[in-house]
Amino acid sequence: MNEINTENQYIIVGIPLYNSEETIGSIILSCSKHADEVVCVDDCSSDKSAEISKAAGATVISHKVNRGVGGVAKTLFKYAKQKNASMIVLIDSDGQHDPNDLPKMIKPLYEGKADLVIGSRFVSGGKSKDMPTYRKFGLKLINTVSKLHSKQHIRDTQSGYRAFNKKAINSLRFENEGMKSSLEILESISDKGLRILEIPTTIRYDLKNTSSLHPIPHGISVFSYALSALSQKRPLLVFGLPGLIMIIIGGLFGLRTINHVSEWTGVTVGPGVTFVWIGALGIPLLVSGIVLQYARKVLNDSIGK
Repeated sequence: MNEINTENQYIIVGIPLYNSEETIGSIILSCSKHADEVVCVDDCSSDKSAEISKAAGATVISHKVNRGVGGVAKTLFKYAKQKNASMIVLIDSDGQHDPNDLPKMIKPLYEGKADLVIGSRFVSGGKSKDMPTYRKFGLKLINTVSKLHSKQHIRDTQSGYRAFNKKAINSLRFENEGMKSSLEILESISDKGLRILEIPTTIRYDLKNTSSLHPIPHGISVFSYALSALSQKRPLLVFGLPGLIMIIIGGLFGLRTINHVSEWTGVTVGPGVTFVWIGALGIPLLVSGIVLQYARKVLNDSIGK
């Protein structure tokens, strides 16, 4: 036991493992100083990551098929429940996260200040070394959409550095097994009224990228999920507002055409046609937003929310 562990506490560090033979050994040794057990879930690596992990003292669970980050998280949470763990901390295997931040990740859980702690790049004191500009833009876009429908305004929704207490471990329910699970996990925690705390951490981008996913399609996929979730929670915003804007724009084009009616030779057909198709799209969007918003209100009232 070390300084962050106390009596009756069992702390697991969980590591999604995929082709990280160059970094995983040192990460396991560093994490072992701050936890009772390090568990690596090998998601069908083609290198010696699993062998090195075992040699470094980690418990290794191997998937028979590649399931993605969400699938690995499911396996880790299931294992944590079986071990009756007090806490589990998820950390990447590529060296982007600093294992020396583990004590401050765990501390708010032990003190009862949070149920989930996120190592954030975007709170005061957080850093993202050499993050590409397109990544910054994509993350801000995803975070902004997520804030619109989340009860808890999280600045770094895509951070993989996360610490969960027993209450969060037992409460979690999520379906996605890909990168979309990062948002779904936060929604599950937030919807159950559990507390989320972000603390500053440094995430490095000057290392070899071991991810099998290209950041652009990954970002598009996560953003589409965030937008879909927003449409379910705030349909009037996603459907009604654009529909109203389209009706107004169509109406303006229509008025322009009407103003030319008395000038038969000056009537322009284009704006009139534009009015028709913009209005035709805008009206059902607005109606859909109103109906879905009302339906959500009725559903929430029926279940006592």
